[in-house]
Amino acid sequence: MKKALLFSFVFVLALVGQAWAQNRTVTGRVTDAQSGEGMPGVTVQLKGTSTASPTDVNGSYSINVPSAGGTLVFSFIGYTNQEVAVGSQSTVNVRLAADNRQISEIVVTGYGVQEKREVAGSIAQVSGASFENQPIASLDKALQGRAAGVVVQSANGLPGGAINVQIRGVGSINASTTPLYIVDGVQLNVSDRASFTQSNPLASINTNDIESIEVIKDAATAAVYGSQAANGVVIITTKRGKAGRTKFTANVYGGVSEPLKYFDVLNTQQLYTQKIEAYSNYGYSLANARILARRDFGLADAAPDTEISALPTYDWQREVFRTGKVRNYELSASGGNEKTLFYISGGYNKQEAIATKADFERATLRMNVNHNATDKLSFETNLNLSTILQNAPFTVSGTSIGGGPFAASLILPSNPFRKEDGTYYGLPGTTPSFRGVLNQNVLAVNEFNEATQRTNAVIGTFAFAYKILPSLNFRSSYSLDYNLTQGFSYRDPRTQDGFARRGLAQQQSDWNTNFQTVQLLTYGARFAEVHKVDAQLGFEYRSDQNEGFSASADNFPSFEFQNINSAANPVSTGGFQTGYKRTAVFGTLGYVFNGKYSVKGTLRYDGSSRFGANNRFGLFPGIAAAWNISEESFMESFDWVNNLKLRASWGRNGRDGIGNFDARYLYSGAGVYGGASGIGPSGLPNPDLKWEVREMIDLGIDFAFLSNRVSGTIGGFFETNDDLLFSQPLPTTSGYSSVRVNVGALEQRGLEFELNTVNLDLNGFQWKTNFNYTFIHNEVTKLYGGQQVLPSDPSLRVGEDIGTIWSYSYAGVNPATGRPMWHDANGNITYQPAASTDRRIIGSTRPKHTGGLTNTVSYKGFDLDFLFQYQYGRRQSDGQVNFLLENGTRNLNAFTDIFNRRWTTPGQITDVPRPYYTGAEDQGSNHILGSTRTFRKTDYIRLKTVQFGYNFTEGLLSKVHLKSGRVYVQGTNLFTYDDHLGYDPEYFGEATGIVPQSKNVTVGLQIGF
Repeated sequence: MKKALLFSFVFVLALVGQAWAQNRTVTGRVTDAQSGEGMPGVTVQLKGTSTASPTDVNGSYSINVPSAGGTLVFSFIGYTNQEVAVGSQSTVNVRLAADNRQISEIVVTGYGVQEKREVAGSIAQVSGASFENQPIASLDKALQGRAAGVVVQSANGLPGGAINVQIRGVGSINASTTPLYIVDGVQLNVSDRASFTQSNPLASINTNDIESIEVIKDAATAAVYGSQAANGVVIITTKRGKAGRTKFTANVYGGVSEPLKYFDVLNTQQLYTQKIEAYSNYGYSLANARILARRDFGLADAAPDTEISALPTYDWQREVFRTGKVRNYELSASGGNEKTLFYISGGYNKQEAIATKADFERATLRMNVNHNATDKLSFETNLNLSTILQNAPFTVSGTSIGGGPFAASLILPSNPFRKEDGTYYGLPGTTPSFRGVLNQNVLAVNEFNEATQRTNAVIGTFAFAYKILPSLNFRSSYSLDYNLTQGFSYRDPRTQDGFARRGLAQQQSDWNTNFQTVQLLTYGARFAEVHKVDAQLGFEYRSDQNEGFSASADNFPSFEFQNINSAANPVSTGGFQTGYKRTAVFGTLGYVFNGKYSVKGTLRYDGSSRFGANNRFGLFPGIAAAWNISEESFMESFDWVNNLKLRASWGRNGRDGIGNFDARYLYSGAGVYGGASGIGPSGLPNPDLKWEVREMIDLGIDFAFLSNRVSGTIGGFFETNDDLLFSQPLPTTSGYSSVRVNVGALEQRGLEFELNTVNLDLNGFQWKTNFNYTFIHNEVTKLYGGQQVLPSDPSLRVGEDIGTIWSYSYAGVNPATGRPMWHDANGNITYQPAASTDRRIIGSTRPKHTGGLTNTVSYKGFDLDFLFQYQYGRRQSDGQVNFLLENGTRNLNAFTDIFNRRWTTPGQITDVPRPYYTGAEDQGSNHILGSTRTFRKTDYIRLKTVQFGYNFTEGLLSKVHLKSGRVYVQGTNLFTYDDHLGYDPEYFGEATGIVPQSKNVTVGLQIGF
């Protein structure tokens, strides 16, 4: 028995020894294909077996393989798996490439992601690399010209100022039309809460931290967000770490900015001539006209002409505006291993605007961490901290006499900047006085007055996910969007606004706390290799609370003392508190068959505290389907077709951008009586008040041909917006002026086209182009009470565009008399058009055609990228221009071109009437009356951005021990093709007194180590 056991042991040992002799060891190193750095934690597995080995901190590995070889599989999260046949090799080195599907083939949709080929809705993607290092303060401006169906208009050129973003037009008359912005799952409150300047909460995010932006345009995809998605959804995803050695990136750029243009206005002598003509045409004798003109300039009635010709001309525009500067410094670190990934960045950005006292300074810190605690449990933390300091100009818009950008072109050019002793000219209480309607020295106003605003913001998310089953996951997230805005303003007693009050100080604080939680179950499984099912079931709660405090005081002992506690007279205090809450349950269900046919349904039951007790909750469904024709067997012979997909969707969204208490019975303070405060009713309730509802049908074709060298999409949509929110007027006998109700409707339909081409790809030279175009038609279909025209606003008319301009048709100038003329309702000439009968539709304030064209050229480390943006079909009145058109009406400066083309002699053909004091001639109207003369076309094509860069070669980088390096120069707003008279055709609103946009040139350096 012992002999048998001994024999068996020896036999088994021999078999093991023989098997061991047939194995051998393979070693190697795994590196990142882009950076060349070693990758720790990569799984190296012998295919078909359980034999595996991870790479060490340098990316090296060692694994036993059969003597005959085999196949090694290299895998790591975020990278494409790679298989290598070993053969007789003893060393196998591998370079793993990032999984491009995560960037180009995966789309963020709602509360998850989806493969692009399965997407049936209309979603535009903008890569963060396309706007990297551009001197823009807020991410919304990064969308300009880069996505079909998205229109971005600047309200002004203030760094960090307001931006108007419209996705597929304007679907509401009175409610907010701002899209829903989501950053790493956090739904932001983007309200402007500043008191002394403009704030844009999106400016709290460093644009260089952004990985990608998805714009959800169709209602079916947006339905998962329910009552807040009718204006479209913008989803921002920030950068994440990749496993491997920690990568450091430093980025610095700086540059200068200049005004887009200066107005060519009259010199002192030209203005004097204009005034004489204006007074003479009004009816004064030539002698008296000269006297009045001299008085306008502060001269004696009998001042000789030589004194007039000796008057200087001061260029106030070039004193108010200046060369701005921009500086940006950033440092980031990213990396991790198979368990933990991290991305940390810090940035500092300072922009000195082209107008003083409008500077912007921002510091940001971002940290994104993903950690896999076990195979089933993972954690995610995203945190963005920012502090922004803005200097506030005297005014950000409007006709304030002390506003530098408004007054600079209009001040009488004979007014000097300073006296001979160096002090400012024309200060209140001094002589000589400042001449003209604009009688304040705006340089002194700008220097002596102070205003600042600081915004501290926190945007953060904490989430954990647990894999209940291989196909069933639970995710719980908690988000915070917090803003504290603090403003300070001081009106100096040496200036007009503070002179009589011996100084005036104001302070303001505003807190906004926006909390959100989402509990989400996600299911995804494949069956029989051809069936794919995914589903979501979620609960969401959001609370948005806002409160503020303000105080003001005047009568200060000296301008050196500016804090409120130094004032002798407290003027006012104020405070408020408001908020709203939303809650919802939602679900999605998707099915894909064999990669060819996909369908997805969405349903959300949403509640909002903003609406009436009878309509607090609403149902928002959506369904989308797609057919990948290119996957069909009958397409096999069309090998030049890489992708051809038809898609269609229908969905319903809500719009709740109204006041928090519009549906409630309201009381408010009613003043003081007998020393006691009182209250009184101020608002009628409407328990039936509910959401505005958008329904949209979306159709599209996605295509890619010739090895993906030509790709794009063609789409169209039809949208109805019903239950529009109006403040319906009430009889004065009711004691109330209006009540908020759901009445009215409008429709929109549009076409979108996007084309991407690889024009050349030869011997390292590549030229790529992206072109997008959008057309949108808008039409009001219903108003309250069955009215065809809104009495309080005749521009709102059933059957017409929401931006309709209801005004007069300018007919030019009577060649015999020089008087301005208009057309009446019958097309006949009239000098005094009637508001009740002679107005007509003369255009729209909304652009009909918008888009952009991007070209990228690269060759052996060099690259050139430039973006053209365009707009067509919009008219807008420019308030700044209208003042400069007055032509002698008041004591203001004017355009030189208008002066040169003015009517002067009978028989002269021109569109500029004769100068006329007071503007309106006897039995006539003022020539700057709103009409086709003042509502001008704003069509333009603009070279929005251009960047030229060079990426250093590996040989050069290795000598200086760097992993990457790039130097670049870029410009923004360098050229604009237009015939607009104002500072800039790209503006939102009237543009009166705004700080205009600028053109910028920056130079930068980016290195990785």
